[in-house]
Amino acid sequence: MTHRNLANGALAWMIPVFAVVAFSGVTTFFGIADPYDFSRKAQIIYLSILIICSVFRLPAVFHERPRSGIFWIWAVSPALLVICLHGTRWSPFSIADATLYGMLFMGVYFCARLSEDCPQEQDRSAVILALAPLLNVWMMVLSIIDVFLSGTWNDWQLVFSTIREFDDALLPCLFLLWHRPGGLARVRMTPLVWLLSTLYLLALWQDGARSVLLSVTSALLLVAFLRKDAALLRLPISSFAVAGALFYGMRWLFDSDHTTRTVFRLTTSYRSDLWSGLVESWARSPWVGIGGDQFGRHDGLVIAMHPHNIALQWIGEYGLLGVGAVVLVGLLLHRLVRGHPWIPPFCLGGLLACVMNSLFSGAFVYPLSQLLTMWMAGWALACYRERSTDAAAAAAAPVANLRWRAPIVLVSAMLLAGMWTVHGRDLVSRQSSNDSDRTSPPRFWQRGAVLNLDKTGARQ
Repeated sequence: MTHRNLANGALAWMIPVFAVVAFSGVTTFFGIADPYDFSRKAQIIYLSILIICSVFRLPAVFHERPRSGIFWIWAVSPALLVICLHGTRWSPFSIADATLYGMLFMGVYFCARLSEDCPQEQDRSAVILALAPLLNVWMMVLSIIDVFLSGTWNDWQLVFSTIREFDDALLPCLFLLWHRPGGLARVRMTPLVWLLSTLYLLALWQDGARSVLLSVTSALLLVAFLRKDAALLRLPISSFAVAGALFYGMRWLFDSDHTTRTVFRLTTSYRSDLWSGLVESWARSPWVGIGGDQFGRHDGLVIAMHPHNIALQWIGEYGLLGVGAVVLVGLLLHRLVRGHPWIPPFCLGGLLACVMNSLFSGAFVYPLSQLLTMWMAGWALACYRERSTDAAAAAAAPVANLRWRAPIVLVSAMLLAGMWTVHGRDLVSRQSSNDSDRTSPPRFWQRGAVLNLDKTGARQ
């Protein structure tokens, strides 16, 4: 095995290992008080390793043609980012937040190249990701057994900071399970896959995860419309129906007071208040936004948590740059939908479900769901590039090293420098979280400001 193959294998297995650790809750056995902050640190370190290794692995000559306008994107995006950051009062937090999303966007491209270079490792990684939620869902099975024995409902979800964090991470794993990668594609594995699918969906029914279940339903309808293959949907639809019937059957038997959550509730869970508060805050600085990771930092803003809508969040925090990010994601999704015959149906459906879920939840905010969505987007992009690129024409007109490599290296260096300048000390310290009693909802960090940025004079 060459050093390149070894590096590819290590990079391909880092996200599955991350998912296994997060879903299992093993960090609590090592005395880690804030699993969310630990996950954020691990995420940033992984993204840094991925970017550095991928930059060094860039080929000397690119046998692909640059997309139209790509160099304008490289040039204009950093300039807009600097303008937006300059307009914020709390630049360290804004720099860290903006560079994190930049690292995730770069990670999609590098994951796509990794998937192209070692498809077998990516396939094995998909199997692990599809099965990883079982490390957490088994506690739900014990809880159900306890319901039948004692007649009382118990809270089984104790690993993640919030229920939404688990639900948002479960969504891409569910679609990977339906894709049935690797050994899961065997016919004899169908009963096991159906059982796991039913358990995953039952967990979503129990959590009352309206946005996730709505995203699942919409994505399945889209898959049915694009592929027109009823056989694809037999397993998802049957397990979806059985899981819903099981949940409401148990609710009718053991919850006469109807205290458990239900997806058929009419409240907005304060989302309307969050969105109206965001608009009111954004109106104070509509062009450059209020800055990333600002909600809850000071009393000048109307709301104290992220708005559970990634499009509104980016527009409110980064103004024009946020609008550009939303448009860029929309164009990418439009291109992938147009190329749907080249992409596995549940890969495309899962990616669209994740994007839709991010409009009602924190799927693009929490570390684990961010990485899983990045992995799935990279997989979809790799499938699209493989079939859409004219290999003969690209080989006949190779692009010079400097023309392709320089902007990638420049942007990667800017992102790494921004993140590690702000949070370098926190990423290598066990005591970076603010130990105050503040219990704000998780955003970049769980416990609020980190120590070195919470000191007098560290704010701008």
